[in-house]
Amino acid sequence: MHIIIIGGGDVGQELAKNLFKEGHDAVVVDKNPERVKALNEELDFLIINGNGANLDVLEKAKIKSARMLIAVTESDEVNIIACMIAKTMGVPFVVARVRDPESAGSIDVDTRGLTQKQASLDLIISPEKAVAEEIAKMVHFPGAVEIEYFANGRVMVVAINISDKGESTNRPLEDLPLPIGCIILGIRRSEGEFILPGGEDTIRPGDKVYVAGSSDAMAEATLLLHGEKTRVKRVIILGGGMIGYELASILESSRRSSLITKIIEKSEERCDLLNRKLSKTIVLQGNETELSFFNDEEFAEADLVVAVTGEDRTNIVASVMCQRAGVKKIISEVTRIDYKRIYSALDITQIINPHLITASKILQHTHKENVVSLSLLKDEVAEVMEVVLPESAQVVGKKIADAGFPRGMLVGAIVRDKEVIIPHGGTVFEANDRLIIFALPNVCSRREDFFCRSDEQWSP
Repeated sequence: MHIIIIGGGDVGQELAKNLFKEGHDAVVVDKNPERVKALNEELDFLIINGNGANLDVLEKAKIKSARMLIAVTESDEVNIIACMIAKTMGVPFVVARVRDPESAGSIDVDTRGLTQKQASLDLIISPEKAVAEEIAKMVHFPGAVEIEYFANGRVMVVAINISDKGESTNRPLEDLPLPIGCIILGIRRSEGEFILPGGEDTIRPGDKVYVAGSSDAMAEATLLLHGEKTRVKRVIILGGGMIGYELASILESSRRSSLITKIIEKSEERCDLLNRKLSKTIVLQGNETELSFFNDEEFAEADLVVAVTGEDRTNIVASVMCQRAGVKKIISEVTRIDYKRIYSALDITQIINPHLITASKILQHTHKENVVSLSLLKDEVAEVMEVVLPESAQVVGKKIADAGFPRGMLVGAIVRDKEVIIPHGGTVFEANDRLIIFALPNVCSRREDFFCRSDEQWSP
């Protein structure tokens, strides 16, 4: 499928790499000559220097043969105009990244006052809103460092950092008393190696373990693996920008009415705005990295601090100060991929990347229509996909052991009617099963051979 990506920043690059890996014909358009030069040296497909909202540039990108256009520049205006032009040129599906949460918060409105239908936008993605939603999951499930929900919440895939406090370390997996209804999908070793484990493998302190299973079983599994029961009552958000505001709004609407949330924001004008918009959140003005704030007892008593100031260096400093203040759990936004090593060296294990989340949300729409959702794991070691199995898929009626899956691909869970099934070699696939599929990068492109109709064409 021919796909045009407008914007060669971090999100555009992440999209391009994944689309190329899965066999799509991708073209990237970016107006920055230096970035275009760097992308040409790094990526093995066509990079065009120019304005993505210019018809001549889009024609160079073969707009007439494109099946999809994804606009992810830093400008909402450019993204929306590029999508509107693409629609007039007959592109079936267009996606615009819109940074303003006021515009993306409703499916009916965009920043120019046009309805989404009038602007011809098939999908609007707000990175800030998406990041806030991901963090909110972690607030409600604090034992995990990554959380994804599938099958309308019936199945969870979580990543858990293993400490030396848990009962699970240095024991063969076959001897672990995992609750019924969950399975260990993979283990990322502390030195970086990723394995699909067998029963004889063991979990070591410092590993990150990926687990899939029913929502009911996951709390018990997380406690077993994490080794410490964590409950969040007090949340402090450092930074009252778009992400901080969206997160506070989500937490205010939570059923957990006992949650105490505070925002620390250095701009007096922004604090006034937050106080007008938020009804339950306590808004404090101050510098997030001033030592005076971290001497306050309330900081040490916080169950969770979220650093989302919009500046990676500020988030790093704030996270280190929170550690020294004795904060139990810290979630930090990181936008520069090369800073991940700094976080790791400082033992800040829970980071969230807006670019990866945005790319994940968009990529699920590049697959065939029976693909319900797709998630990229933070360390980019694998993808998790939810599909509804069509009647004509080649695996229907076969046992898992006879399906011929390549090494690096496995079915972690099956939802059949309302039942969550953790499959084994003798489990037989049935039409309309919802499958949660875990796949390493080298075999991701082969999933649709097994789980989609052989004659199925992509359609928006």
